[in-house]
Amino acid sequence: MPSNYTTRPNKHVDRELFVDLVGCTVSNTQIERCAYISMGGPQMTDHIAMYRRNGISKLYSFDLESNIVLRQQFNAPTQNTQCKTHTAAELPAKLNDIGHDLDIDQFIVWFDFTGARERGSQLADFQALLQALSPGDIARVALDASLPSEKLKAELSKEIQDHHFPAMNALLGREFGNFHPENFTLTSQNDMSKYLSACIQHLCDRATELHPSGQISYRPMLQTYYADSSPMFTVTILIQNAQGEPAAPNGFCYLATDWNDIENLEVPELTAREKSYLDRLLDRDAAGLTGELGYEIARAAQMSRQWDSFKKFHRFLPQFQHVELK
Repeated sequence: MPSNYTTRPNKHVDRELFVDLVGCTVSNTQIERCAYISMGGPQMTDHIAMYRRNGISKLYSFDLESNIVLRQQFNAPTQNTQCKTHTAAELPAKLNDIGHDLDIDQFIVWFDFTGARERGSQLADFQALLQALSPGDIARVALDASLPSEKLKAELSKEIQDHHFPAMNALLGREFGNFHPENFTLTSQNDMSKYLSACIQHLCDRATELHPSGQISYRPMLQTYYADSSPMFTVTILIQNAQGEPAAPNGFCYLATDWNDIENLEVPELTAREKSYLDRLLDRDAAGLTGELGYEIARAAQMSRQWDSFKKFHRFLPQFQHVELK
């Protein structure tokens, strides 16, 4: 899907928060010893941001489609950016070679998954990644946070088919397998972010037990939940040793306190003129804002939430100008 942030401001804010967090985390390290790895997509948007904002020049992108990889090579921010054709499942086994080729000793890796039918295997890939990383590395995963398809209820027993959320719980258990937290009860769509966080917490506990060194821990630094073309959940994890080192950056003001700390992103869609004007009205409540403008910037039911989200994340919202490349 194209990265059109004019109509996807929540995704833009989420990406900007991640780039900001990485900058805070690596601020005391030798940046030339860091590499950023992700599924860059055709536009290579996050690689460009990592290079321009944080100075990370050792970049690696991958995709299964060779044509997308060719576009990545064209849009890469540096001449030395490596763009390869392979899957996320293949990446952990390649990390040693990538580290050697790029001459680095710290990885920042983002698995940006889509689709709600293969999340169990996606989490298995993420667990394999965690087990391949070392203290000081950063791992991030994005997952579709949709409920299972209603059509799948027909595959359940008749006793449970007519009970929506018990049926959803059963379908999630079947989809996520060993990652499914048995003590979690889903009661609404809004619980999906907490559910996925619980799955990944369980995954991290397993990865700790299975890590080759046996002396590892996983610290959530940022969790987000937002609506895009589908609801999405992300978590960014700092790999630490058994003593909790290196420490997470206290200078990042959105740093998660624990696995229950999830940032809900629900910023309004604004014109550039509205964004510039609203930046000066952050002391207003939703009613005061509407009175100042003379109109609502969101539907009445969403107004208060979206204004609160704007005030919290306004500096990360996209700002666009007309640019011509000749």
